[in-house]
Amino acid sequence: MEIHQTFEHNGKILQITAYQSESSAKPAKASTKRAPGAGKFEITQINISDENTLTAQVSGKNIAYIYTEILLKDKSSNQFYGPVARQYIQADQNKVTDGISRPDWDEEINLSVTLRPSLTLLSDGVDSAFAFTTPAGYDTADYRLDGLYTPADGSAPRRARITFDSAGETKEVVAFKEQGERSTPHELTFKTGDQFAPFIQILTPPAEENGKWEAATALSNPLTFRDQAFRVVTESPLPAEYLAGILVQDLDGKFTRKYVPLKI
Repeated sequence: MEIHQTFEHNGKILQITAYQSESSAKPAKASTKRAPGAGKFEITQINISDENTLTAQVSGKNIAYIYTEILLKDKSSNQFYGPVARQYIQADQNKVTDGISRPDWDEEINLSVTLRPSLTLLSDGVDSAFAFTTPAGYDTADYRLDGLYTPADGSAPRRARITFDSAGETKEVVAFKEQGERSTPHELTFKTGDQFAPFIQILTPPAEENGKWEAATALSNPLTFRDQAFRVVTESPLPAEYLAGILVQDLDGKFTRKYVPLKI
């Protein structure tokens, strides 16, 4: 398996390797229709202070969620790995739709958020891997990590998702069965010898300022389930170059990004 990069941190070897699923090998169908919930907004005046306070202005309509996000720069190319950290920005007021709490944004939003960079790792009790988690929901402290599950019995690898609580302990594991262009989750219990390799996004910035970021998927180190559950641990950040910024999600689930450089 091709290795993109190898990092060493606090005595741990952390790798990023190539990955291509069967679904990603199939070209996506382009759509010419504009969805009704598509974003009509812009991110302006983004800055970060010496104290890691990120400020930005967001204006427009069809804003669902806003996140802070940190990406790790590849040491030898103009690509970035992540999300090293992604967190919801809470709105001043929320609204409940179909029993789900959602932010209620104004059309002019002034943001000021203090970032606390760190490195999250997945541990099997012996080895570690990058754990680039994402929040499980707007109104919960849980977070989740997707990856490639490889059973010890030799059956085919498949995508899986681990949900963790705020202390980094495993709450739930599901695996996904591919059915055509759809996938259905089912509960999974790890068995001794099973492996799990976390997914990592490889993001390539657009050539033009307002262009589209290209995203691909890679893998971190495969970890082996033994006699204890996988858990997430938080360590000091990896000394490197990063991007820190704002990620805005529209009502159709599409993301718009804007970053500034951050060096640690």
